[in-house]
Amino acid sequence: MSNIKRFCCDDETGEVITYFVNDETGEPTPVSSLAMQSAPRATTSKTISFPKGYMSETKKFQNLKANIIDGSNVFSPRLLLIPSAALCPAICMVLLAILELFLHVRCHQKNKSLKDPTLYYRSPLHIVTSVFCGVCRECNTMTKIEQLQDERRCRYDYLKRIAI
Repeated sequence: MSNIKRFCCDDETGEVITYFVNDETGEPTPVSSLAMQSAPRATTSKTISFPKGYMSETKKFQNLKANIIDGSNVFSPRLLLIPSAALCPAICMVLLAILELFLHVRCHQKNKSLKDPTLYYRSPLHIVTSVFCGVCRECNTMTKIEQLQDERRCRYDYLKRIAI
């Protein structure tokens, strides 16, 4: 059986494809399949050496080793948060606002139960949230009133000491 080596150009990809034409049947035979039939290759498998010891005997390490050898990548669904944050920033802002409100309320509860007056908990965005929080606004007005009363008390005490 004689084979004639021919070349052709693929219209879609523009690749040059090499094939043999069988004289008896006239059928094209790809070079790769002909080469595999004539000379089978020896299969070489790459082995990975892992360290010996207690850590290599654990179940977690064995699962990781099996995943590495299989070539499988474990996909984390947390990776979907990054594109969703880029595509839906409004939803992310709503979730952050809800989280901030929850933390702000928890800080108020924690501050009520504190025994040490020098210790005070604040939420991360306390400056923004305190504008809308009734408890924070009431505390701010109370401190302003206390300051005014202290100024007034100091002024009248000063006038009492003056001898007329």
